[in-house]
Amino acid sequence: MDPSDILHGNTLRVYLHMLRKKTPLGVREIMRDLGFSTPSLVHYHLNKLLNAGLIKQDGSKYIVAKSVKIGILRYSTIVFGKILPRFALYAGLFLSLLVSSVILIISNQVKALAFFSIFISFLAFLVMLIEALNLWNELKRYTEIRD
Repeated sequence: MDPSDILHGNTLRVYLHMLRKKTPLGVREIMRDLGFSTPSLVHYHLNKLLNAGLIKQDGSKYIVAKSVKIGILRYSTIVFGKILPRFALYAGLFLSLLVSSVILIISNQVKALAFFSIFISFLAFLVMLIEALNLWNELKRYTEIRD
């Protein structure tokens, strides 16, 4: 079974939650974390993931067996248990370029070229930040944990 056929909706939410946690999870824990109404709903989505070979069962717990990068996952990475859009990392790089350029200008180390560098860096940072925030909001819909 192709993972792209099943990784959408609540099945994707369950898979993303398991990717973030990186530890074996039980049905009731997933149910509480993601706000499912019954354990049978969680079992349904876990069985879809099991049949696709994306997770494996370890006693009464489940753990990710295979990480796939399809759909929205293609544009994200996991850092310290958080799913982040890759654009956020790019925006951070451009922000560091922008800050270093401003510091050079203030300290009179660089002249006209630095102004151009600041303009390009700011523009690139702004574009990447907007893209990262848009993707982040889309990721939040799938990874939102209910209290």
